[in-house]
Amino acid sequence: AFAAALRDQFAYLHLKGIDLDAAIEKEVRNYYSRGLPDRMPPVDLVMILQRVLMQFGDGHADVRSSNFRLGEGEPFIPFLLGDTDGRVVAYRSDRSSLLDPKYPYVVSLDGRPIEECIEEWIPFIAAGSPQLIRRRAVGLLREVSIWRRNTGGIGFSDVERKMHLPFAVELVSIDGKKTRTLELKPTDQKPTYGEWPRSDSRLLDDNLGYLRLARMDNEAVQEVYRWMPRFRDTDGLIVDVRGNGGGSREALLALAGFLVGEGPHEGPWVGNFAVYRKSSKFDEDHLTKRFMPRLDGKEWTSKQRSVIHKSFARFKPEWRVPGGFSSWHALLLDRTGHGQEYYYTKKMVILSDAGCFSATDIFLGALKIHPRVTLMGTASSGGSARSQSFTLPHSWIEVKCASMASFRPNGMLYDGRGIEVDIEVHPDPSYFISGGHDLVLEAASTHLRSK
Repeated sequence: AFAAALRDQFAYLHLKGIDLDAAIEKEVRNYYSRGLPDRMPPVDLVMILQRVLMQFGDGHADVRSSNFRLGEGEPFIPFLLGDTDGRVVAYRSDRSSLLDPKYPYVVSLDGRPIEECIEEWIPFIAAGSPQLIRRRAVGLLREVSIWRRNTGGIGFSDVERKMHLPFAVELVSIDGKKTRTLELKPTDQKPTYGEWPRSDSRLLDDNLGYLRLARMDNEAVQEVYRWMPRFRDTDGLIVDVRGNGGGSREALLALAGFLVGEGPHEGPWVGNFAVYRKSSKFDEDHLTKRFMPRLDGKEWTSKQRSVIHKSFARFKPEWRVPGGFSSWHALLLDRTGHGQEYYYTKKMVILSDAGCFSATDIFLGALKIHPRVTLMGTASSGGSARSQSFTLPHSWIEVKCASMASFRPNGMLYDGRGIEVDIEVHPDPSYFISGGHDLVLEAASTHLRSK
């Protein structure tokens, strides 16, 4: 059922040239190196299928059951972990301070080098962009059993007892010359990241606007229309989508409407080309919620159709999509006709990081094309899937996979790439805590003031 459903619905089944049946057989044999059991426990099946599905590079893909999902098992570390420029930062769960301000970076957990802990779980993460893999791996380390070795007893109670014992966290100073080791107790309460940065849209000094979009939802659309009229006479605009894991595309359409004018390179533009798997499960309007009609759709005006055809004539996808897909669809950014809309003529900087995913990847990739937009920070994770779910019979395991192959107009896939920034700026360790130093926001302000 797993393989049959993927062959019917999965857009990236042939992306990496992987033989699905061979991959399943290999993972089963690796997992049961001492021989197959008479009956496979559902938890084992989840782990095996997760490792198989992750190889295909779909950032939205997932395998879970009602009673098990990787990274959700107690106990947990009593703090949070962040990543900046390849180093892992430890900070308190309430973001009140770093775990130790003089020693911000993690060297090891329980004596195991932090990079070794990260590498071990990469097979359980989608083989997407390096930044997606690393961000998710660091997040998994909150679960103690991810990195703590089980030695000694083999019974459930023995394992449970071992996981709840105090553990050592080795930290290192910024210059890497001094270390300190803390002993901490695991907790049964999982530390959560929440939205970050927790900041509000506002007017900054030097007449710059700051638009914060923490999620891609209806509230983000309202935020655009609430604040853009106030930013009309600003000398530049910073749009902060860091940590925004996606949602819908309405906020992109709303903001892009303010950038469409009549001059050269200021008119409507294409932000996304895509096709979807032909399946009896999907209707012909499968991409309607992605605001992507067919290229030959009746929805377009003559001007819009001309823009789309010119863009598609230059479009050379990096992956030649095989048979079994729909015709091509396009996302066009144009004036929306909203009453608050006007032509914003100043420079715009958009702040990005690896927490940006899915609809936020589309937001970044589409707006990056505009000549007055600069992306700053670090690359997004990369994902655009129109994901679908199916449930396996008997085990009731839920599988999620992409039904859409999604490309930037330059031919690059959104999945597995992420959106590169124009100016790379890594955050300071204190960025992760309340009142910390936000180097990325400062760099954006400096960039706009210099224009």
